[in-house]
Amino acid sequence: MNRRRHGTQFEPQPGVGEKPPKRNIEKSKAAAAAGSSGGKKKPARTRIRCTTGLSELMGLLEAPATLPPLPNGNAVIEAGVLAFRRSKDGTPRILMISKKRSRRWGIPKGKLLPHLNFADNAAREALEEAGVIGTVSPNSVAMYRAKKQGADPQVRLIVEVWVYLLEVTETLSAWPEKGQREIRWVSCEQAARQLREPALAHLCLRLARR
Repeated sequence: MNRRRHGTQFEPQPGVGEKPPKRNIEKSKAAAAAGSSGGKKKPARTRIRCTTGLSELMGLLEAPATLPPLPNGNAVIEAGVLAFRRSKDGTPRILMISKKRSRRWGIPKGKLLPHLNFADNAAREALEEAGVIGTVSPNSVAMYRAKKQGADPQVRLIVEVWVYLLEVTETLSAWPEKGQREIRWVSCEQAARQLREPALAHLCLRLARR
């Protein structure tokens, strides 16, 4: 997929399976930690890196995006994360969070901070909304679009979510948005049934076979 620019304040969006442009990763990590703690620097354990194992897994999950271009070219760009951890027998369990405005279940996601790349934005959402830390993929594994109510109840926004994979290595006892959502860990098959986006359901089922 060709890269497109979404406003002058953001870098070109990565195509599914593409690496975002190279940046000062350490600076981005420090900024992410500061942004989630009111300017206080997070300890080194919150830093996120990519390992060969996750890169190989991501390569098996990635698929080309086939969504048509938007008629007017306008969308709110967000970064999301499909977070998972492995049980003692190696079976992956998917992280799901409840949405603020409904009883539906989804994944951590949110608007981009312009000083972070897409992967770091996705990892930041996982930390702030669910209190999980781990290894995030450098490339996106899926993209989907959804409608979202804006500040004006009469206006429905189109949101374009770029999804990254995160293997959880640590769960925190306190995080910025604790108490605002419910969190649950479910099997890949259950996540595929409850997540309404076909792209996410497909990823969960692919993950179950690894």
